[in-house]
Amino acid sequence: MDDFWKRTGWFGLAVAALAASMALQIVLGVIAMLPASIIAGMQAGAQGITDPMQIQDMVMEKTLGAASVGVLLYHVCSLPIFGLWYYFGCGRPKAGNPVRILKARGIIATQVAGFGLCLVANGIAMMIRYLAPAVFVEYMELMEAAGMGENPLTIFAAVILAPIGEEILCRGIVLYYGMKMAQGIGSERVSFWIANVLQALLFGIMHGNVVQGTYAFVLGMGLGLLYRRYHSLYPAMLCHFAINFLSTFVMGYLFGWVPENLFGTVIVFVLGAGVTLLAVILAGKKCEEVLR
Repeated sequence: MDDFWKRTGWFGLAVAALAASMALQIVLGVIAMLPASIIAGMQAGAQGITDPMQIQDMVMEKTLGAASVGVLLYHVCSLPIFGLWYYFGCGRPKAGNPVRILKARGIIATQVAGFGLCLVANGIAMMIRYLAPAVFVEYMELMEAAGMGENPLTIFAAVILAPIGEEILCRGIVLYYGMKMAQGIGSERVSFWIANVLQALLFGIMHGNVVQGTYAFVLGMGLGLLYRRYHSLYPAMLCHFAINFLSTFVMGYLFGWVPENLFGTVIVFVLGAGVTLLAVILAGKKCEEVLR
């Protein structure tokens, strides 16, 4: 019974980290968008606009424009919050020297893995586009509202800050608590896979929509494996950076040759899986043992 409550406590801490992240996103989003909506209302009054629909459109335009500020605020504030949580709440881990941890072979492997996982993620998103078009349209509207791929603030947050903060949160804090929760359940490898599935699932939930949540779960599994292979967050951060950079600046140019149908999306997914497997081979024997 004591074992059950200990495991429940560790699981609760993992979920608490996710809840704290989502609460912070909501609070900072409100802080960013509320002034914008007030300013829009004041502008409507100054212009003598009384039509409720027109006022609503003005407020909506202003608040959506401020959404990118909320995204940036979250990523800036999350770094010290979850960085301190990770250090003081997860056994005070030592960062180590990234060059010594990875070496040249490891750095190459993380970037190849980033390319492969990026293809996998885009393949999943494109599959959803054809299998559940309404869900995909909703996802695209959310991305446009947040200014993904267009707004400089959002791009900076997604490409530079997110790979650091999200790795500290998910492959750092959540995976640590997951390993504590699963400790003693079968072999060490079994315990790791239980924890890895948990952190990947929470990583997907954190993104708040079906499309991102689905491919984020798959990415989370791969990033968790990188952490396990090198016992460091640096490889996962570098891989995450590659994924977000390629998604933002490169993938749009590579997909011109892909047939716009379900078969084409499967090609992208399979190609991504193959490249990811190549990264596993480059990472070396230890990574292959983790996969078994």
